[in-house]
Amino acid sequence: MAPFRPPRLLAPLSALAVWACGGGDLTLPPQGPTAEVKMVQGDEQVGAPGSRVPNPLIVRLVDASGVPIPNRTVLWVVRAGGGSISPTTGMTDAEGFASAEWTLGPEAGPNTVDAQVPDIGAVTFTAIGTTDGGGGGGTHPSAGRSTITADPTSIAAGSGVATISVAVLDDSGLPVPGATVQLQATGTGNTLTQPTGPTGADGVAVGTLESSAPGDKTVSATVNGSLRLTQTVVVTVTPAQPSRVEPIEGAGQTAPAGEAVPVRPAVRVLDEQGQPVAGIQVSFVVTGGGGSVSGADQTTNADGVARVGGWTLGTSPGTNTLEARAGSLQGSPVVFTAEGTGGGAAVDHLIFLSEPPSQVRKNQTFTVRVALVDAGGNVVPLSGIFIYLGLFRDGADTPSNDDLGGERFANTTDGIAVLNLSVQRNGSYRLRALTDDLPELGPHGPEPYLFSRLFEVE
Repeated sequence: MAPFRPPRLLAPLSALAVWACGGGDLTLPPQGPTAEVKMVQGDEQVGAPGSRVPNPLIVRLVDASGVPIPNRTVLWVVRAGGGSISPTTGMTDAEGFASAEWTLGPEAGPNTVDAQVPDIGAVTFTAIGTTDGGGGGGTHPSAGRSTITADPTSIAAGSGVATISVAVLDDSGLPVPGATVQLQATGTGNTLTQPTGPTGADGVAVGTLESSAPGDKTVSATVNGSLRLTQTVVVTVTPAQPSRVEPIEGAGQTAPAGEAVPVRPAVRVLDEQGQPVAGIQVSFVVTGGGGSVSGADQTTNADGVARVGGWTLGTSPGTNTLEARAGSLQGSPVVFTAEGTGGGAAVDHLIFLSEPPSQVRKNQTFTVRVALVDAGGNVVPLSGIFIYLGLFRDGADTPSNDDLGGERFANTTDGIAVLNLSVQRNGSYRLRALTDDLPELGPHGPEPYLFSRLFEVE
């Protein structure tokens, strides 16, 4: 907002009241207080013909003591240039302010608008409609003389805001109004808010920079779409102050003893506002089960996440524990557990632990159980392995899954998937069990495919 300027025209708020008082004597009341229309913002702007000027016009009505005067009518009147103003009639608010939006006339040249308060006075706003894109007076921006500054030059990641001010100057060092400014910044995690309009009469346009990633951000500016300013400014983004650490994934897994868990454990570091904090050291340490980790020392990324490189369980079946340590942060250490199973045995094939009944009525519900087993036929207690079934008529190579009701899909719990089924048509059938979660056994699980025994549906 432009600074206050002395009013263009002041008018006294006073009137003489005369009334009869016995025998024709006249009595004059005391002199009333004066009032003043002050121009607050919007004078001497530059814009394209037919366009709205960047800043609204603002006036303020005050008495002789500077006290605002509310609820007074303000008339906005276009005097020159042929533009428009909205509204044409307004009222001062509780603080004495009134404002309007000004659209310049269709031709290049001077424009004027009066803000009038009846019986008090008026002020006149001026603007220039120009098509040269470089500001009034035909001046042209200088890449070397123009400046860019930041306030402050150091902000906290995730919460700080730096105000970026670009002063567009000509070769003589004079301000260039009406110029467009586009900001750029190096690095990641940045949020740049561009200036809301062209430079004002002082040649200045203002934007902001925020960033979630610590580091030095070099901010530059381009004027009128092609002129890259010589000067840049560096804003240092410091890590936000971390408050707590929390787990995000990798807890409660099961894997064969001596092998790596499928999901690498990860934690997130947050500040007091719950925003992620980058650049925080997290160490992953095995504390039970005798396993090992790779990539034990990690640093949180822009999302506040640190993930261990890998966690291999101990060679003996049982519980394994891993701690993610983040100093004295609330929630540290985060403890992850995993179960090592089967003495390191791996899944070799699937079996129907419970076959379908030899005979079943149409639409009668029955239960089958599919198990993951090792080469010796022992159940491998892996959870979360996705099993799905198909229904085949005797002698057919294509499934009749439309006739299969109930639960065709299930995840294993401790190596076993339980599926409740029914068949809607009479005939002789087999069930086929598949999984896509064990690619080492084939594209769709163990090959040759696992089929149940034949069963009759009556």
